[in-house]
Amino acid sequence: MPTTLITGANRGIGLELVRQYAADGWRVIACCRSATDDLQEIENNANGAVSIHTLDVADHEAIDQLAAELQGTSIDVLLNNAGRYGRIALAEGGIEDQAFGNSNYADWELTMRVNLFGPMKMAEAFIEHIGAGDQKKIVTITSFLGSSTLNTRQASGAFAGGMYVYRTSKTAVNIMTRSMAADLEDRGVIALAIHPGWVKTDMGGADAQVEPADSVKGIRSVIASATIADSGALSVFDGEILPP
Repeated sequence: MPTTLITGANRGIGLELVRQYAADGWRVIACCRSATDDLQEIENNANGAVSIHTLDVADHEAIDQLAAELQGTSIDVLLNNAGRYGRIALAEGGIEDQAFGNSNYADWELTMRVNLFGPMKMAEAFIEHIGAGDQKKIVTITSFLGSSTLNTRQASGAFAGGMYVYRTSKTAVNIMTRSMAADLEDRGVIALAIHPGWVKTDMGGADAQVEPADSVKGIRSVIASATIADSGALSVFDGEILPP
């Protein structure tokens, strides 16, 4: 039975990842700050294949403790899904809050701690577990907004500029993924950054275009087909490769 560890597993994309992997016969280690009723229901109906673990990815000591608790457990796919947009949600004025001149540096620091330091710490803490797995994949859910190439008026129109807190955290995690791909190639570990699309979640808001089930189906397809030659890529859930 292959195993995946998923952070931010209690709602949105993370919850759907748990649902689909569990339905496909995987063992799922579902990590989140607090479990929702929906996640509890999946665990209750999974015949022991899904286990919920309390974890805040901004707490590095807690990550180390979980890694020690799971010592000897092989992990095929580490899925760094936990993330935050910023102190104000996208649909509630988050774009204006992150406009030039409005920077809140405490919020920026926390977002970096969750979106960048969290995935890096997870990879470092669980590298032995991943190395013991058959698939050896580290996947971080990112955003096309982190592509510095696309962050121009010519390339992206109104989507260029702004969103400093969220955008820089995703740019950084994309570069982290590239560096990780180079550093871990000799161990056979594949590192991927995947843009899930504009998904109808609490973060994405009501205007989003992609259903969580469709996004996750695509994400899982990209993960399943990835080889060492794909390591370091910035992919879209539909398989498109984006420039860094």
